[in-house]
Amino acid sequence: MHLPGVVRRAGFAAGLGVGTAGALAGVLLLGPLAASLLLVVVFVLVWPLAAVVRHVTDDAPYGSAVLVAATAAAAVLCLPGMVRLLAWGALGVTAALILAAVFVLIDLAVPDRGPRPSRRQRKLKRLSETQLAEDERLIASLQCPLSIEELCGVWSETATQLAHGAGLRDRQAVAEVRRICLDEFERRNPDGFHRWLDAGAPANPSRYLLPTPGEGPTPL
Repeated sequence: MHLPGVVRRAGFAAGLGVGTAGALAGVLLLGPLAASLLLVVVFVLVWPLAAVVRHVTDDAPYGSAVLVAATAAAAVLCLPGMVRLLAWGALGVTAALILAAVFVLIDLAVPDRGPRPSRRQRKLKRLSETQLAEDERLIASLQCPLSIEELCGVWSETATQLAHGAGLRDRQAVAEVRRICLDEFERRNPDGFHRWLDAGAPANPSRYLLPTPGEGPTPL
């Protein structure tokens, strides 16, 4: 683990410890009932706003509106608590430092799991997995009850699609479909397949792979 990562984690843990000390002092200052009401009111006010921001923003800086609302409520409770700690003088500062040290030790005892992927990265991963599943279903549908005539039609359609331009995802799917067609062409009609290749593999392979009148049927 490199040093900057350790320093960031230790600083965050220390801040969390100090905040916890402030929150506890705030409860002592306001009383349990008033502190609970303050937490509920701030949470109810912030949660809908954080949810709306997360919904309308493509790459929100946070993953959970509930977590943002809870953090805001705790921060509001910490403010009077920190004032109370400072009013206690050395005793209050010592209590805050002790909690900060405890949180740092707890954080150091937990192994680092590496950076968590952002919301945008998780969304792209889910989208990629969905597109891959769609491509696999398309490819599976071509393996392969289609007749060789139908496969020739598929080949011609992919040639047209490529000629009109296609995105990266479409080109990858077309490449796999064409690979399946080539395998089936060679397996079902090897002589016609080689004649077609010798002719430069034109966009319509049917004249080379389909039987001419008077010939026997092409094997399926």
